[in-house]
Amino acid sequence: MKTLIILAHPDIESSVANKVIIERLSQEENVTIRNINTLYPDYKINVAAEQEALIAADTVIFQYPFFWYNMPGILKLWFDEVFTYQFAYGSKGDKMKGKNFLLSFTVGGPTEAYQPKGYNHFRIPDFLKPMEQTAYLAQMNYHDPIYTHQMTYIPGVYNVKEEVEQRAATHGERLVNFIKAQEQKAVQEKIENFAKTWFAQFDRLDTETLFYPYLTAASKLVFPEGTYYGENGFREWYQQIKKTIKPDNQHFIKGISVVPKNEWYEVALQVNMKAETYEGLPLDLWVDEKWQLDIDPQGHIKILEYRVEPQV
Repeated sequence: MKTLIILAHPDIESSVANKVIIERLSQEENVTIRNINTLYPDYKINVAAEQEALIAADTVIFQYPFFWYNMPGILKLWFDEVFTYQFAYGSKGDKMKGKNFLLSFTVGGPTEAYQPKGYNHFRIPDFLKPMEQTAYLAQMNYHDPIYTHQMTYIPGVYNVKEEVEQRAATHGERLVNFIKAQEQKAVQEKIENFAKTWFAQFDRLDTETLFYPYLTAASKLVFPEGTYYGENGFREWYQQIKKTIKPDNQHFIKGISVVPKNEWYEVALQVNMKAETYEGLPLDLWVDEKWQLDIDPQGHIKILEYRVEPQV
């Protein structure tokens, strides 16, 4: 899963808070940071390059300081020129559909200033309605913004630098946790969809070649009938099953647990199979299944180990 950071800060090198946040994000894999102030000092946005970067991303985070109850001017210009008709909206404008949209920004004033009785009168979310609607119009998944108050440092006048840096570090960790949560959610959904496809093929007793894209020569398959390896082993086991059970079965999945390991995912699920043998014997079985799956950078799933244990 790829995360794109659109950074809009007029001078990130002299920044205190935003610099700490960006340095933390830069340590993460699959995170691309586009500093639009550096890319476009003349404010001439390369629309094609920005749209290409957006298309490649799954999550888009906008990082900026809160200026005059809004965003820096270059970021507003960026939206005006990049979120174009038939790209981000319109009858054919679905390029952003389904992507995550998150505003992340630093606020100079304290929390109490952004209350009905504070000197800014309105709460922070009140100022964000236009961007929330922008996400909705582009069919993106709008997430509650991540922002932190008292992030301005003026030597001898406002805040203590070390305290601002600490708040910024906490802000950065919140962003990293958000990114990881989206990655885990995406993996969970991908594996759930894989399971549905896998068992739908079993329901129909489809040709065994439809299962091969998920297998490798080293795939270990442990069934009640025995232990098999790779495509050849799967074909041997599957031919036995097709001679025993009629097509048009039903598999019902009861929950899927996905736990990331170092280089693979541990998946546990309970499955209820309803079928009928060629001798007319009805089957109503519950099994525990434990999978070890690998997902490559292109998103392809491979089965490392597939274990089926009938419930007693």
